[in-house]
Amino acid sequence: MSNQENDGSEQPPAHEEVGYRKPPMERRFKKSGNSKGRPTGSKNRKTIVKEVANEMHSVIENGKRRKLSTLSLVLFSLRNMALEGKKVQAFKEFHRLNKVYQPQATTDVGYLVVPAEMTPEEWMAEQREKNKHRKRPSGCKP
Repeated sequence: MSNQENDGSEQPPAHEEVGYRKPPMERRFKKSGNSKGRPTGSKNRKTIVKEVANEMHSVIENGKRRKLSTLSLVLFSLRNMALEGKKVQAFKEFHRLNKVYQPQATTDVGYLVVPAEMTPEEWMAEQREKNKHRKRPSGCKP
């Protein structure tokens, strides 16, 4: 390769190779894409929401100090607003959350029927009996 600068108007020298992992000289040393990118240690929205929701707070209830998460405090305040009856939207939202996250009662009961164990001889006899009644494709030997 030569040390001459190429301003792009001239054709590349005949001996310059261009191909797999050998881009043309005019594109060879430019940065591409998002060079700064996402900073190291930055957090996405899901991580931030988790941290805020799980942050612990000291609360005094009935004269006793308790530690509760932000999510718990928000749900308690939503419940209290719903119980007051002044905010219909709070009641609807609390009812929706309760319905979605409450364990579901099972009403259908099923039974699992397990056949008794068979000896190898019994199993072979049963398979022979099943095979007697099965039709064989044409061209197969009996």
